[in-house]
Order: sequence, then structure tokens, then C-alpha cells
Amino acid sequence: INLVKNPEHNTGYNGTHIWKAIYDENCVVVDGQPDETCLEERVLYRLLSGLHTSTTVSIARHYYAPSKRKGRDSWQANPSYFMQKFYSE
Repeated sequence: INLVKNPEHNTGYNGTHIWKAIYDENCVVVDGQPDETCLEERVLYRLLSGLHTSTTVSIARHYYAPSKRKGRDSWQANPSYFMQKFYSE
């Protein structure tokens, strides 16, 4: 797939189950204590977490598709979606 012609953006697809499968299939213990998790698992978790975060940020930045009817000539960000995913009180 040519990522220049097909950049990341919101497709409306809920990939929650995909991320869960990735974490589960790789035996990553998310709620485990650091002493209980080996170095390799911690590194893998951080890599997967970084990829997951990067994908979510990209989706938030390119959330709304161009629409002549709505006056958008390019993909637009969704700050509310970003805050929902990354901000907790």
C-alpha cells in the first residue's frame, strides 16, 4: 500500500478488538507489576503502546474528511476525540 496515496486517517472503523488481540497474542501483561514482567515484555509493551498512541494521534489529527458541503478542503482534526483518548482528570 502506498502510504503517500493512502495516509492514515479516520475510517470510522473501531479497532479496539484488534489492539486487544495484539496485546493478548503477545502475552503482554498490562496490569502486571514491573518486578513480575521480564525486560523483553516491558520493551514489547512500550513498542506496542507507542505504535498504538501514534496511530490514535494520527486519527485525531485527520478525523474529518474533506467535504465541499461542510467547507473542508482537507482532512481536519478532532480535538474532542484527542482529549477523550489522552486526557483524564
